[in-house]
Amino acid sequence: MIREALYSDIPVIMNLVKASIEIMQEEGNDQWGEEYPLAEHYEGDIKANQLYVYEDEEGVKGAACISDHGHHEYHEIAWSYDEPYLCIKRLAVDPLERKSGIGLAFYKKAEELALAQGIHTIRTDTYSKNKGAVRLFEKAGYHFVEERINEGKEAPFYYYEKRF
Repeated sequence: MIREALYSDIPVIMNLVKASIEIMQEEGNDQWGEEYPLAEHYEGDIKANQLYVYEDEEGVKGAACISDHGHHEYHEIAWSYDEPYLCIKRLAVDPLERKSGIGLAFYKKAEELALAQGIHTIRTDTYSKNKGAVRLFEKAGYHFVEERINEGKEAPFYYYEKRF
């Protein structure tokens, strides 16, 4: 079940982030590290009512920000649709639950939230070295829009969107 996150979820979320960073590093993916994402990012998401967690009977297994604005570079991307959108950021899933459908559930939740607001577009992005995220986006029906090199990274970021 996906629900809005609480401040009390932050320690568990940060454990998921730490475990995700370890897996990313093992896979040669330096998208996340010591400087991003931080607890304060997730706390800000909660304050803005934009952080959600996936929880089952064993506890929180994933978290994601579903926001009405993208990262700062989004205004430089040649998106296919010039209309309001929601954006998924900082998706973290328990590494033991990878490929179980939790990531896809967050994208479906974003679509539900968007439709409830009369929005028909979702945007998202990932580091090109994050092969799991690329597979997730393709499985969820997102199409590739653009790639660009962002400051401090050697490989490009990929930008995706979906209109429904």
